[in-house]
Amino acid sequence: MAMTLALRLATSAGAQGTNVTVTPDLRLFTTMAALNAAGFDVEFGSQYHPVREAIRKYASEVDPDLISALKAFYASHKGRETDEQQFAKYISLAVNITDAPNFKPLTRDEILPPDARSVIGFADLMREFYDKAHLSQHWLELRPDYNRVISAMAPVLRSLLVRTDAYMRVPLGSMASSSMSIYLELAAPVNTVNVRSNQDSYFVIIGDSANPRVDDIRHAYLHFQLDRLVTLNANRIQGAADLLELVKKAGGVDTTYTSEFHVMATESLIRALELRMDRVAVSRARESIDTFYRAGLLLTPYFYDALEGYEKGDVGIRDAFVEIARNIDLKAEQTRFQQTFYSIPAPQKSVARPEVPQPPPTPPANPTRDLLKQAEAAFNSGDTAKAQAAFEKVLTEFDREDGAAMYGMALVASRKGDREEAKQYFDRTVRSDSAEIGMKVWSYVYLARIFDIECNRGRALEYYQQAVKLGDDTRNAQAAAREGVQKSYGEGCEK
Repeated sequence: MAMTLALRLATSAGAQGTNVTVTPDLRLFTTMAALNAAGFDVEFGSQYHPVREAIRKYASEVDPDLISALKAFYASHKGRETDEQQFAKYISLAVNITDAPNFKPLTRDEILPPDARSVIGFADLMREFYDKAHLSQHWLELRPDYNRVISAMAPVLRSLLVRTDAYMRVPLGSMASSSMSIYLELAAPVNTVNVRSNQDSYFVIIGDSANPRVDDIRHAYLHFQLDRLVTLNANRIQGAADLLELVKKAGGVDTTYTSEFHVMATESLIRALELRMDRVAVSRARESIDTFYRAGLLLTPYFYDALEGYEKGDVGIRDAFVEIARNIDLKAEQTRFQQTFYSIPAPQKSVARPEVPQPPPTPPANPTRDLLKQAEAAFNSGDTAKAQAAFEKVLTEFDREDGAAMYGMALVASRKGDREEAKQYFDRTVRSDSAEIGMKVWSYVYLARIFDIECNRGRALEYYQQAVKLGDDTRNAQAAAREGVQKSYGEGCEK
């Protein structure tokens, strides 16, 4: 037998590790090889990954009758659906059967997930294809490709889990009865992310990608950590059924969130957590919250606000959530729904993550965003006048409190040597609700440097210390702030 590379992702120094592993899986490899022989084809670019190119040739090693049987099964179960829509069924089948060479269902057919059960007959064809296409030998030949990708991916995933656990203050060993397997399948379509769960076992199937789909993987990991927590505390939420009833007949709502309260509540919590962990500027966060809310995640606004208090405490999310759930006010949420739900445009598509990611839709017109991009490009290329005109247009015609535009005006003033105007705009930036935290921390540093130049060391220290207190390290801001605390900026102040 070949030795399997399965990396257990430790979450902190001295820990034994979590029940999260990243590994290839022979069941998935066999499924993809048989699927490609059966006619499955999703184009995500001009070239496949070399592994996928290789497995598409295996059909030539198999007798035509078996290939015909594979194609007939796939076509008969496809109907009018696309290959993308079919893909999830076969992935579900792969994680619900035993290892090679048997490929038998893990449970009785009637207990299998409905999508896996609908294609269970494919497992018999997989078993025959595995034998006649000599997949055990091909698997050994291709394993080094999987191992290289996994070795490169592991540090990124480890860092992702460490940061996520740190935010949630998750105690070590708290998920001992659950497991999450991240399966890399290079023969799957590029950028594939497919999530499956079976009681306490979670599976994330990922294809090759230039950059690991960390947001999707983190989303799955948050479900792994929080699904049971929310389900166990759902009875603490007063009027849960009444809250769900609000959206059952509303247009534009993702029906995933209208059948069971704990599903809607868990997804609402996760979306709020993601916005908080990513430290999204408040104005942008509110836009996202509106989108989630209109899609049926009615508790996202509440959880987002509640997490502000959680961040100031020191208890973990498991303990904090008990009180957060208990404090949900049905009447307040009903009022919120009546006042805001239908004022938000219905989303054109569900906000749920696709099984096979589709090309992103063209973003709606956003003149503020476009002007800010133009201003940033002009400033970086040295065209200060053009940058200033674009920043000013944002502030005068669209949003006079736009944090990014104010920060841009401060940088323009600094470049022009107008310290007084720079101070005014940097000060407005740190007070802005919409400025990103990286803009705020550097505004403190720049203000401190200006006061150093003006021989006001006391004020300079105040601003350096504010930058340190803020904690953000965009473009090494913390090193700049600490250096400013130790030593005055520049070679000397201007008398």
